[in-house]
Amino acid sequence: MILGVISDTHDNLINLNKIINEMKKYNVDMLIHLGDFVSPFTLKKIGEELNNIKIYAVYGNNDGDKLYLKKIANEYKIVLEEQPLILKIDEHKLFIFHGYNSSEETVEIAKSIAKSKIYSAVFFGHTHKPYLDFINGILILNPGDASGILNRPTFALIKYPSFSPKIIYME
Repeated sequence: MILGVISDTHDNLINLNKIINEMKKYNVDMLIHLGDFVSPFTLKKIGEELNNIKIYAVYGNNDGDKLYLKKIANEYKIVLEEQPLILKIDEHKLFIFHGYNSSEETVEIAKSIAKSKIYSAVFFGHTHKPYLDFINGILILNPGDASGILNRPTFALIKYPSFSPKIIYME
């Protein structure tokens, strides 16, 4: 199975379309969005384009209209929750969150959660910077910035169950 992981789309539909098309080329089986869609129309686009796969997501700090985002999520059978979302896949538990306070604090939280060895992987967004590390065999991943606001647009692919990650840089 291939997991696609994105974060911080910030309503950039041009980059989102490019990333969705890349994910389709890789035959992504599941999408995890780490927050900051911003507007409901962005989540709707994801639901329309990837309606044949399971989608899990958390709210980010810039997601304003949570009621309408939740309505869209329900319409497209997207699991959308406040952070953190604990996702169970087979015997693995994934810790999914957007971020808290500063970029540095968010990374420290992710590392601390990985050190607990409770989860097979920790995914976070918020910093707009790709981050990839393993602590005690636990994957820590930030797919970066799908919007391209601060850096080149990026997303991540993860082979499951090996948790082999790859960050994809878009043009």
